[in-house]
Amino acid sequence: MGTIYTPKQNEQVRDQRTGEIGEYMCTYAGSVHLRPPGGGCEWTTAPDRVEPLKPGVDLEPADPNGAPPRPAL
Repeated sequence: MGTIYTPKQNEQVRDQRTGEIGEYMCTYAGSVHLRPPGGGCEWTTAPDRVEPLKPGVDLEPADPNGAPPRPAL
């Protein structure tokens, strides 16, 4: 079993369960609390489902036409 990644507060991470990118808020009662970048409704996931973003892959500029980012391969 690997080491569970522990992000810093407000760090952007990927929720492996949903594929969504979120800002790490805290870990409380065994769940990681994330929120969409820029604000919005928080969601929870398991600590072992959080991974750091990969520079150049996950951190691409947003599409000015509002298209969602391409999923990481």
